[in-house]
Amino acid sequence: MPIPYTEYEIPLLNALITLGGSAKTSQVYPVVEEIMEIELSAHPEEYEKYKRGGIIWKNKIQWAREYLKRKGQLASQERGVWKVTPSGRERARLFQGSGRDSDEGLSKLQGVETEIETIEETPKQVFDKLEQIQQHETGDILGVRGIVYEPINEQGVILLFAALAYELDFRIEAIRSRFPDALLRRKTSKDRWITCKAEFEFRSSEFNTHGHDEKQCDLLICWEHNWNDCPIEVLSLKEAVKHLKD
Repeated sequence: MPIPYTEYEIPLLNALITLGGSAKTSQVYPVVEEIMEIELSAHPEEYEKYKRGGIIWKNKIQWAREYLKRKGQLASQERGVWKVTPSGRERARLFQGSGRDSDEGLSKLQGVETEIETIEETPKQVFDKLEQIQQHETGDILGVRGIVYEPINEQGVILLFAALAYELDFRIEAIRSRFPDALLRRKTSKDRWITCKAEFEFRSSEFNTHGHDEKQCDLLICWEHNWNDCPIEVLSLKEAVKHLKD
């Protein structure tokens, strides 16, 4: 599975810190490459080029930079110069101390697409569009467990599941940016708890569209179930909500 660009965020922050806090783009690339040597050697496809041009791993750094800017962890000091902010330094410090990323799973909750292989727009265009959608669009009225509207995207599915998890006999251990999205505990018919790896999608068919490995996932959680031949168990929240309302 390709490395999502969100996995380049911590290396990018660390690269800038190593370079004194700010650096030109041409200075950043080789340091990130050195930091990610093990990951990149395991994914030689990252050195290939997109059909539209550009080396894949360098393009993903551009996406990571734009997302970090939106989160206030990077700043543009001057044209062509990247600068880490105090917030970015703190995230890198926490990761170094604990091995855990304080932003883990944030992209899912914010509805940020991490699979960019088919996206033709620039990172700035995509993030600008996302901010407009977050401000204006909603689904139909739902009115369940404090959730006002029906989901219209994957992040809405995550939010609704979090609200319903207790009643559906799940406990959430972690939500993350990489596949599968969530690590859950699930109550069995024998009143025992088992580990469950789950993936969130707005429509179940998007699991197939994204090319996920069914062997690495126990449960597909979605709003609309439109994939009749799905090889793994599906939890349609649209159907689950009907039962909760009855």
